Order: sequence, then structure tokens, then C-alpha cells
Amino acid sequence: MDKLKSAVVGCGSVSSQHFNTIDKNEKSELVAVCDIIPEKADKKAAEYGATAFYDFDEMLEKAQFDVLHICTPHYLHAEMAIKAMNKGINVLCEKPLAIFYADALKMCECAEKNNVYLGTCFQNRYNDASVYIKNLLSSGEMGAVTGAKGMVTWDRDEEYYSDDWHGTLAKEGGGVVINQSIHTLDLLQWLIGSDMVDIRSSISQKRLAGKVETEDTADALITFENGVQALFYATLCYNGNSPVFIELLCEKGKIVMYDDLAIIKKGEDKHTVTFEHGKGEKGYWGNSHGKLIAEFYDSIINKTHFEVDGRSGIKAVKIVDSLYSYARKI
Repeated sequence: MDKLKSAVVGCGSVSSQHFNTIDKNEKSELVAVCDIIPEKADKKAAEYGATAFYDFDEMLEKAQFDVLHICTPHYLHAEMAIKAMNKGINVLCEKPLAIFYADALKMCECAEKNNVYLGTCFQNRYNDASVYIKNLLSSGEMGAVTGAKGMVTWDRDEEYYSDDWHGTLAKEGGGVVINQSIHTLDLLQWLIGSDMVDIRSSISQKRLAGKVETEDTADALITFENGVQALFYATLCYNGNSPVFIELLCEKGKIVMYDDLAIIKKGEDKHTVTFEHGKGEKGYWGNSHGKLIAEFYDSIINKTHFEVDGRSGIKAVKIVDSLYSYARKI
């Protein structure tokens, strides 16, 4: 079977997950790498035997590839994805699809118009604990979800914002909500199984007030179409990176997801299921990028549905956009 030819634009820290998976996947072959910093593009191109480009439009014009991995700052996602999809290229985009819901919607419409795949990297759906809990809910054993909460308490100091885009509204779009805890918002809506219809929220700067433009703390009450309400809290002011905490109240009990644990309480019975979780410096993310990327390629080759396609990934973007809109008005 011929391999799908791949290109990566953006050689920042998250791109390593994409390069490693493309290299190991027997169904993909890296042919092009792009970054506006020549040294970064050259290094990755040499490491993986690809051609280096320093201009995205030039790469689109000169390189021939089937899949584009977008690992650039948030504000570039929509423009790059639409240009590629209009050339018939499948796109896998790092979160968020776009800063604004309207732009993410244009991306989805462009993918459908050109009959190409558009995916987004909400890899935490693929963590073993997440999959276990989703299947448990789908089985009906716990009954319907009646309430939920999600918490993210992480550590980002001034050094994290030393580049030219983190901490800026124009390029990052926001802080802890759009960059870090959008994964938790995605998990909440995915596990609840319903779309958001209302949100009441607030955002603030506590740790780096006056030093960055974006929020480091946020909270919200989110109402979903099925009537479930979820509490949400996120901050970058902690002095460590705790695993994400999600609690789901159900008709027949309660489910807690924390780190590599799924804690199930049903009546008098309470048991804990332990899973292999992410390791290393950022293991609290979960290390499921590889699973998501492999499934994306399988979906293209086999012409099957991809779990986190544009229409699925856009739901968290809508929550984020709505959270900011409400919070910035009050």
C-alpha cells in the first residue's frame, strides 16, 4: 500500500508528537517541513529526511503531499487550513481549530466543500481512562449524566510567555481557557453527550497581571442542551501541574476521572480502575497524540469517520468563544 505523504508546518514543542508519529506510522511519509525560523525547519528536515521550507505558501506550491499537520500559533490555523483544503489536502490541526467559532465554522464548511478530512487534536479523548468512562456512560449502566465539573490547576510562569505569541490576544486568543483547558471543556461536552446552549463565566489575571494580555484564571457555569449543568474552573497560578479532575454525577451513581484513575461509585459499591497514563515532563496531558494521529490516517485511507473531525472539534471552540464573549462583557 502506498503511504500518504505528509507535511508539518510549525516546529514548536507540540510538533514533536506529530513528527514522531508520522515517522513510526507505516501509512505515512514525511516529505516537507515548514517554519519561519530556518534553523528549526532545517533541523527537522534533516532529522526525518524531508525538504525544508520557510514560507507556507511556497511549501503549498512546490511540495506534493496528502496530509498537512498544523502546529503553528492559534491565529494562523484557519487561514492555513483553508488554503490547504482548497488544494485538496487533508488537514490535522492542533487545538484549537481557530480562535473564533466563526472561523472554525468556515474551516468545517471548506472541508466538506472539498471532500477532504479535517481533524483537530483533542488527544485526551483517546486516554484509556477517558475511553473507559465514555464506554461506561454509553452502556447505560450509570444512567444519564445529571451534573458535572471539571478542574485544571497548572503552572505557567513568566518564562512560558517569552516568545512572541503566547500571552497575546491577537495571536493566542486568550490564555488558560483556549490554550490549556480547552481539552477539559472538550472532554466535558463529549462525556455529557450534548451541545452547550448557555454559559455564565468570568476571567481574570492573578499571577502575571500587567505582564501578559491573557487570563490565567477562569470559571464558568455551562448549560447543555440536555439540561445538564457543568461547573468549570481553570488556573495557571498553581505551583505544579496537577492531573485534570472531572466528576460526573449520574442517575445511578458518580464517576471521577483523575490522572490514571477512574473511580466509580454506584450505590454502596465503589471501585477504582487504574490505567497507564502519560509519562514524562508533561504526562499530565496524557500521551495519546499517537493514537489520534494514527486513527486520522486510517480514516483517510479506509474512508471511515474520524472521531475528532471538524464538526466534533468545533464544539469546544464554541464553548471557548462563548465563555470569552460573556466574561469580557461583564
